Amino acid sequence: MADFVLQKGSHLAHLYGLPKTNKTTLAMWQILSATGTYNYPLAKWLDEKLKPLSTNEYTISDVFYFAEEIQKFKLDKTDFLVSYDVTALSTNVPLDETVHILADKVFKDNWLNKTHNMNISKDDLIELRSIATEKNSYFNLMETCRNKLMVSIGSPLGPLVANAFMCSV
Repeated sequence: MADFVLQKGSHLAHLYGLPKTNKTTLAMWQILSATGTYNYPLAKWLDEKLKPLSTNEYTISDVFYFAEEIQKFKLDKTDFLVSYDVTALSTNVPLDETVHILADKVFKDNWLNKTHNMNISKDDLIELRSIATEKNSYFNLMETCRNKLMVSIGSPLGPLVANAFMCSV
């Protein structure tokens, strides 16, 4: 963990809302800004190390790649192009299940330790993820509350966990 830098001081995460403009009724996206919290650098470090495991051959990196790939398809009149939308994916990913999916990938052929020249166990990785995402994760919302339900929108690990889960489906 030579490239992991400890920060000096931290503050509470800040919970705020953004309006869901695609909804007819008033609704908000709950965003937990964790920048500057004590566990944010650990989450960034884990994201950097584990990101290669959160994609597969069906992963589209951006809209430009999708447009390029879709132009290669030859569709017949009987073919249908279908798009699926996952509702509230970031807040509905089964965190414990996804952590074990990632841990299995990480330790298949000891990938993490060989790739990053480390010596870390599966239990250690699961504990680090716990620290980075939920253990003592406090945020400020008129009073201090404890967040243990999910990886928060706004956490560096949010997209990684959501992508890893979807790649396993």
